[in-house]
Amino acid sequence: MNFSFDEANSLQAAEECSSIYTALQFLQQECELCAEKYPMGKMVSMLQCTHRCCCECAKTYYTFQIKTKNIRDLRCPFCNEPDLDACEEIANEYLNNMDILLKTILDPETHELFQRKLRDWTLMKDPNFRWCNKCSSGFIANPRARKLICPDCKDVTCASCRAPWEASHEGISCEAFARWKNDNDLEAQAQGVAKHLAECGITCPKCKFTYALAKGGCMHFTCTQCKYEFCSGCGQPFRQGSKCPVGPYCERLGLHSHHPRNCLFYLRDKEPHQLQNLLKEAGITYDTEPPETWEPGKSCQVQEQKELPDGLKDDVCGRTVPNGYAGLCRLHYTEYLVEKINAHKLDPVSIFDEADLRVCLRRNGKPVPVRRWESEKLYRDKLIKLIKEHLPLDSTV
Repeated sequence: MNFSFDEANSLQAAEECSSIYTALQFLQQECELCAEKYPMGKMVSMLQCTHRCCCECAKTYYTFQIKTKNIRDLRCPFCNEPDLDACEEIANEYLNNMDILLKTILDPETHELFQRKLRDWTLMKDPNFRWCNKCSSGFIANPRARKLICPDCKDVTCASCRAPWEASHEGISCEAFARWKNDNDLEAQAQGVAKHLAECGITCPKCKFTYALAKGGCMHFTCTQCKYEFCSGCGQPFRQGSKCPVGPYCERLGLHSHHPRNCLFYLRDKEPHQLQNLLKEAGITYDTEPPETWEPGKSCQVQEQKELPDGLKDDVCGRTVPNGYAGLCRLHYTEYLVEKINAHKLDPVSIFDEADLRVCLRRNGKPVPVRRWESEKLYRDKLIKLIKEHLPLDSTV
């Protein structure tokens, strides 16, 4: 009574505890998040560890996680356990128990959102699961369907290339449709390559969710839907050294990926004029002038996802635009040229320097010949010949 404990909690303590000491412990549990004291009935225990917090802190934490993050992030706020990617059986049991727990502490709207995310997480295991590009809903698609129709927003896209469906796509391949679109879309031609980059975006190789952002910036991309880590240039997975199956030397590496030599990962440091020459030699045209609507002195307007102190934000690039770069900064103009190179399956090995060529052979387990009497050009030509003969263009390094 002197501590002014709630009567109902005091009665529960009297019934369940054998002494005054244990009763006081029962009534004064410390929340590990806010450091306030609460009775046992106002505490929430984490499901896979010994950490606890008060109901209000648990509600705040789980509401934020559910509304802003992937369902795999619903882990203990203290120790970040369990790892839901380690074992599917553990993940299923944990999330089912989490559903029971959340029902008692969350408002109905947030709990319903959790159940929708839990449903999508379960459906994603089906190889025919697809994400809608427009409203981010998930659904099971007919594997033989040419078109995908979102059951929620009714948006229609191509099942293969995920482009918005048009009648002109009927009866022709995705590649042929893309060429036709590029040649006949007057709006795209007027707005130039910035629009092309903004619309191409990034598609997750695992769950096929498409992000309408340019690939400029960090090449390591983590899908917010399925948490798959991959290279935004070539789609190859990123793995920790010990988990990579490519070879024993990977064990000494940290987080890494094995990129083909035409990936932006290797070409982003090349000079634009080198990439232009590669295209020019193959008879492929490329843009150098900005669109007619371009304002002199304007910064690069390609959309990027930027990491700010308060989280991720979609914003324009804002970098300086050099002359002759089609209204883009150096980074995004390089990306545009590399996409042209990849679209026409050009081998960039001819613009590699000697160090690039050595690395290309070594990381593919091929012996690097010792340079003896050859001139620099002859030795470089020898390395190029070895790579072309023994390493296909799409081999990873």
